[in-house]
Amino acid sequence: MSSASLGPCPDCRHPVSGLAESCPSCGRPLRRPEPHEGLFLRTMNELIQAGIWVLLLLFVVPIVGALVGIFLARH
Repeated sequence: MSSASLGPCPDCRHPVSGLAESCPSCGRPLRRPEPHEGLFLRTMNELIQAGIWVLLLLFVVPIVGALVGIFLARH
């Protein structure tokens, strides 16, 4: 490992690799671990996203269409 890839720890100032998850000297976390989303949460997130699109299609699009129709009928 070259010294170019080392940087100081924000807490103890010891040199730490840029790839390290925590400082080996003081243990300070340097990177946040990626969240691990389970199957249940992933499925719920996908259902919520699908629900938003369904609401847009069922409510917003017809309302905008009606407003455009009213506007065009007046002119």
